[in-house]
Amino acid sequence: MHFNIVISGLGAIGGYYGAMLANYTHQLKTVHTHFFLRKGEHQRQIEAQGLHVVSPTLDFFAKPVTVATDIADLPVANILILATKGYSVAKNLEQLKPIINEQTLIVTTQNGLIIPEKVHKTFPHCPIIGAACHITCRKTPGLITVRSDQNLLKIGPLPTLMKRTSNKVWNSIEYLYTLMRAAGVKCKLYDDGDTVLREKFIMLSPSAVSTAYFDCNIGEVKLNHLIQLKQLVAELAKVYHAMGVKNSLFIEEEAFQAIDQMPNEATTSMHSDIKAGHTSELELLVGYVVKMAKKFNVDTPLYNEYYKALKERVLQGKVSL
Repeated sequence: MHFNIVISGLGAIGGYYGAMLANYTHQLKTVHTHFFLRKGEHQRQIEAQGLHVVSPTLDFFAKPVTVATDIADLPVANILILATKGYSVAKNLEQLKPIINEQTLIVTTQNGLIIPEKVHKTFPHCPIIGAACHITCRKTPGLITVRSDQNLLKIGPLPTLMKRTSNKVWNSIEYLYTLMRAAGVKCKLYDDGDTVLREKFIMLSPSAVSTAYFDCNIGEVKLNHLIQLKQLVAELAKVYHAMGVKNSLFIEEEAFQAIDQMPNEATTSMHSDIKAGHTSELELLVGYVVKMAKKFNVDTPLYNEYYKALKERVLQGKVSL
C-alpha cells in the first residue's frame, strides 16, 4: 500500500516543493508524489519532460507518479499540500473532496491568515497545519526558477484550529518534515504554526502593499519610502495587539529584519499580479488588515489609504479581487 502525497497547484511555490518531493520519492517504493493542476502549457511540459527546477545549485527534472488534471486520476491523499493562490482555495477544495478523508493531513501554503480557517470549515475533521514559505521563485511553463538556495520552509500545527495535536497527527507531521529534509528542503518544525504564519504576515503584508502602491521593488521602497513602510508595520502590530495576539516584544524589529533579507530587486506576487491586471491577493493581504482594524477599533490610516487606492486601481483595470 502506497503513502500518497498530492500537491494541488503547481505555481512557483507548489512547483518547487512538489518537484523536490517528487525528485526524492521516485526512488522510494512506498511513497508516491502526485501533481494536480489545470490543463495548459505548464501541464503539457511537465507530462512531456518532468518539472524542471533551476537554482544556483540545482538543475533537475522531477517526474511525479501522476500529473493529473482530473481528480478521478488521483488516489486518496495521505498528505495534501494545498498550493493554489488564496483566492482560488474555495474552488480548489471542492475539486479535492474525492481524495480527502479524515486522515488526510492538509498543509496550507497560502499567503494570508484566514486560509487555514477556510479549509477547516470545509474539512472540520481533517488535521490542518500551516506552512510559511520563505522563498523567492517564479514559474514559467515547465520550469521553476529559484533565486537563491537560502530558502526556509516553516511548518507546524495550528492551536487555533486544534487545541491538542494527537500523537497520530504528530507522526504525520514529523513524517512530512522528515521527507522534506530528505528531499533537500530547508525545513523547520514548530509546535505553534499560528505564530509562524503571523510572523510571516507582518513581514509580507506591509511589503506587498508598499511595493504595489508605489509600483516598485522592495529595495526602492526601503530607499525612498522607508517611513511609510515602518508605519505600515507599526499599524499591523497594533492590530495584532488589539486581537489579543501574544507576540514578541520585538515583533516590529523582527519584521524589518525579515524584510531586509529580501533581495532589493525582489517584489511581491500581489504587486506583480496587480500590475499585470491579474487577480491578486489584495483582500487577503491588505483588506484583511483593514477589516480587523475596524473590528477592533484600531486606527490604521496608511493601510486604509493604500487599500482604497489599490482597490480603485484594480477596479479601474477591471480585475477581480
